[in-house]
Amino acid sequence: MSFFLFTLYIALNFVRPVELLAPELGAYRPMLWLWLIAFAAACVEALQQRRVAASSLHFLLLGGLMLAIAASQLKQGWLGGAIGSVANFSTSSMLFVLATLNLTSSKRLEATGKVLAASIVAMALLGIVSYHTGWNVDKLVLAQNSYDETLDPDIGPEAGTAPAQDTSGKYLWRLHALGFLQDPNDFAQAMIVSLPLLLLGYRAGRRLRNAVVIGLPAAALLYAIQLTHSRGALVALAAMLFFGARRTLGLFKTAMLGVVLAVASLAMSFGGGREFSTQEQSAGDRIDAWYAGFMMFKSSPLFGIGYGNFTDHHDLTAHNSFVLCLAELGLFGYVFWVGMIVIAFIGLQRARQKLAVQPAGVPTPELLFLAMVGFLACAWFLSRTYQPTLYLLLALCASAWYCAVNEEPVAAGQGTAVLRARAMLQSPWRWPWLRYTVVSMFASVALVQSFVVASRMSAGG
Repeated sequence: MSFFLFTLYIALNFVRPVELLAPELGAYRPMLWLWLIAFAAACVEALQQRRVAASSLHFLLLGGLMLAIAASQLKQGWLGGAIGSVANFSTSSMLFVLATLNLTSSKRLEATGKVLAASIVAMALLGIVSYHTGWNVDKLVLAQNSYDETLDPDIGPEAGTAPAQDTSGKYLWRLHALGFLQDPNDFAQAMIVSLPLLLLGYRAGRRLRNAVVIGLPAAALLYAIQLTHSRGALVALAAMLFFGARRTLGLFKTAMLGVVLAVASLAMSFGGGREFSTQEQSAGDRIDAWYAGFMMFKSSPLFGIGYGNFTDHHDLTAHNSFVLCLAELGLFGYVFWVGMIVIAFIGLQRARQKLAVQPAGVPTPELLFLAMVGFLACAWFLSRTYQPTLYLLLALCASAWYCAVNEEPVAAGQGTAVLRARAMLQSPWRWPWLRYTVVSMFASVALVQSFVVASRMSAGG
């Protein structure tokens, strides 16, 4: 029952049928009540079975991040803001806890990945229908002002016109979802994460089944991603392609495939007419926001300027999850946030090194690795430091490590080697996570700085 309630909560979090079809029910807070029931059931099951799919280090880093959020507001002298900020972040943090309470077996992990992917595919299909028919267009498609300054602003689509039938050119129509995926870029990021998870449904030798279960949903996701016109999503696709295909195709063929896809995306106007250049206004504004974030960090390097306070100091949000965390939470929060990402990757690497024979298809840790790469590639251009999708994904990564530790059989004659490998798997405190976290912190800051410097040099500033 606990796992069923959890997967139901995940599905409804992404599909949002109440907001789409019966918004008047929102006053009764059905999602909150479902979460409370699911959390209570998960706690009871965890106490009975004494299993949680995360280590004390995972929870320490999450708790440290919550403490940093509170401290960032306390530094501003606002106790009420500290409490409110932690409560606001609890949607994401408690999703991590709920997931790790439930995902204590590989079957549950795979089932959750499938539910997540299916839910986002469902929203993608609804968005495509809305784009082509006008059904619920006000909820699922954003009419953004066109970037073409030569258009007559008085010319627009006729009332009731579906976005696909609008020939005025006045609007850039962009798919989005509901809830925390209302921004087209957030929706694109969630679909990017779902693409590799579709391969959880792969069955060796079942070509027709794979085409229906994987190929068609993947095509729908790619088309929906194109309709979001998210340029960050294109970067994420390229990153996943590089890490996913280079082992099979090799570096050269992967690079050539990337070039072909880049040309195709430009031909299809993937960005909706917006340039892929730091000199394009939108991209230039983001670089300026990154610079502003560094100035905020410089003014308050230890605890930051306060959770959610970035736009109090700059017209735009950071448009970079790393910069947003550094500016709002300072070094104290940044080490916990980056640390959670680092141990997720280390845990996946340990899980990918399992000693037993892998099942047919792509192993779950490999798919989660690609999903993390895709999410972070998008997050480099989006302010998604605290978004629930990230913390659900981090929980899935923790579960992959946990399952690798607890479900790996010991083959005959491998006793000593297996026990040694498991010792490394079972002790995140023994992992070089702190060293990698510090390196990642400095590397991310240096990379952002290089973008800022290059942009200013090219602009002659």
